[in-house]
Amino acid sequence: MNTIKTATLIAVFFVVFLSASSCSKIQEDAFIKGFWKLNELYFDTMQQNQMPVYFPGFTSTGNCCVYKLDFEPDAVIGYYLVNNTFQKVTIGNWEITKYNQILLQVDSFADGIFDIKKTTIKKYELTSENNHVKFLDTIPSMDSTYTKLIIERI
Repeated sequence: MNTIKTATLIAVFFVVFLSASSCSKIQEDAFIKGFWKLNELYFDTMQQNQMPVYFPGFTSTGNCCVYKLDFEPDAVIGYYLVNNTFQKVTIGNWEITKYNQILLQVDSFADGIFDIKKTTIKKYELTSENNHVKFLDTIPSMDSTYTKLIIERI
């Protein structure tokens, strides 16, 4: 009888373990399949989208400029385009650390662990309480700060 209980417990543990692993894989697949664009970028308590501040020419209402993210299995590539001309290309790292968390290191605005929140079918909100922002290194009190990224599948 103890053998049956032990076998049952092992089977239950194995199923739970596989389910948790598969959830991370599902989330990983969601990021890998397709391009994403960075629509909004917020730091600390700033209420205004910082994309126009850090990416010349960017406007929230126009279609001239876009910051694209391409999540590949072994890297993330960031592209900033103005009128379909490459202005900046960066290569970084990413990894799903938990089902609802991503380690994201790309460009000068993201270097931290972000919580993942799916807001619509195509939009995700990534937030970090302690993201290192390289272009804020000149302001030591803000170089690691709360950051919110709003990305959309394109």
